[in-house]
Amino acid sequence: MGARQFALVAAALCLTAAVGAPAIAAASTRATTPTNVERPADSVATPATARQMQQVTPDTVVLDVSVYENGTARWEVVYRTRLDDPETTAAFRSYKSDIENNSQRYSQQFVGRMNSTIRSAEESAGRAMTGSNYSVRAEIREFPQRYGLVVYSFRWDGFAETSGGEIRVGDSLSGLILNEKTRLLVKWPEDYEATTIEPEPDSGYEKREQAVVWSGPLEFAGNEPRIVLTTPGTGWFDPPEGLPWGLLALAVGGLGVLALAGGGWWLYRSRENESSEPADQPPEDLLSNEERVLRLLERRGGRVKQKAVVDELGWTEAKTSQVVGSLREQGKIESFRLGRENVLALATEQQES
Repeated sequence: MGARQFALVAAALCLTAAVGAPAIAAASTRATTPTNVERPADSVATPATARQMQQVTPDTVVLDVSVYENGTARWEVVYRTRLDDPETTAAFRSYKSDIENNSQRYSQQFVGRMNSTIRSAEESAGRAMTGSNYSVRAEIREFPQRYGLVVYSFRWDGFAETSGGEIRVGDSLSGLILNEKTRLLVKWPEDYEATTIEPEPDSGYEKREQAVVWSGPLEFAGNEPRIVLTTPGTGWFDPPEGLPWGLLALAVGGLGVLALAGGGWWLYRSRENESSEPADQPPEDLLSNEERVLRLLERRGGRVKQKAVVDELGWTEAKTSQVVGSLREQGKIESFRLGRENVLALATEQQES
């Protein structure tokens, strides 16, 4: 691939200009393909720093949004770049050191752009919004490939609309455009379930427990994305007149005992499953499609039917075939027929390693 330099700061600044305001949504096409780097206004870049910040695009961008019950959201904009050669790794380590020594220098323009974006969303949605708790960090992780991560995080008050026992997410992001490298991940509280998720295209969309993921390329309509969250059971029971309350109390008590027993079993199973998972595994949301297939193979002992990949990852057969084909070309997996089924297996040398 050759050495690549880093302009992740510029990528973040371009991206935030595109979020939350339909009038400038088209700018997000440039979000992960920056060509010009904006240096912090109060700094003079050294030649080495300037080289680090030239013409780079991250391999993956994850917009990680955690929505809370009061409509506030915790945002993380995560930029991942493969560190697959010594020069790139050295450049990122130097860049990481610069961020650790002066994080404010690398976040001040992001703060300004994001606050401007929030003001635009505030005017469009017609409710009060503010941004706070801005920070930036850089780190190196193994996924299992080595990646450099730059993570911008902040708190967005008023991000979602709350009324009538519902949380309505999306008007702050209307018209957002995701390119092929970008994912939008929205998570919500455990006590809520999604009654509406739009859009639900054949590809690029994935619903998970308490979360939904849209993967680019994808252009949302003016009223999308849209998620409506409600508390399960709200308003479901209106007791009729003359109901024998003693009998009802007895029935509810019996259900409580059953729920307690079932909860204990579930907790036991959950802890058992958690204990079998490696503690240092990265979250699924930060894995590429290829890495998710490799992780699934590793969990299944190095061999799995292709149909199981479709079912477990919630992909279409076409998307699964494309990812499998890419892994096969890279020599990371092998495939063979077993009856009418296509079976995937980790490559021999990878299993031995």
